[in-house]
Amino acid sequence: MLRVPVIAMASIAALVPLAAGSAEQPKTLMTRIIEWRYPDAQISGATMSDVATVDDQGVRTEPSIQCKALLTTADPIDKVFDYYHSKLTKKAAATTPDKSVAPLPGSPGRAVTFHSDTEGRPVRIHVISIISERMSTTLVLSRATGESKTHIAWSQYERFNVAPEKSELTVE
Repeated sequence: MLRVPVIAMASIAALVPLAAGSAEQPKTLMTRIIEWRYPDAQISGATMSDVATVDDQGVRTEPSIQCKALLTTADPIDKVFDYYHSKLTKKAAATTPDKSVAPLPGSPGRAVTFHSDTEGRPVRIHVISIISERMSTTLVLSRATGESKTHIAWSQYERFNVAPEKSELTVE
């Protein structure tokens, strides 16, 4: 029973370097979280798991993973929101691009959306979505009236392209 999930996860881990298209080592869960971590936020409840990306017939189409973590900070929610908003809306002419939110090489770019649901409620909620060709990241910031911590629910979904490039298929 346990062998199938272990074999599946080992297979995905072996394919990730091919999917990334480079000799880089695959990112660990903690590496991914640290890229998105609000400064000095406490990390708890982190997971990384295989996701069955399927077509409309239910057939698996490609390897994919989902990562999740809950982070907390004593900083006010507006300060946390401003941090992520600033990080994600940097001008394209910035001298040092932020690699944690940059699109994959050769991709058409990324979309960033912000949504708030706070007006007249006892809880303040901000949802931030970052979507690129093969990855989506969501940050849900929340803080209820009377709470001492702002919660940052982080999740990331990534699809891996393991198809060989055309140059690898041609025989000379």
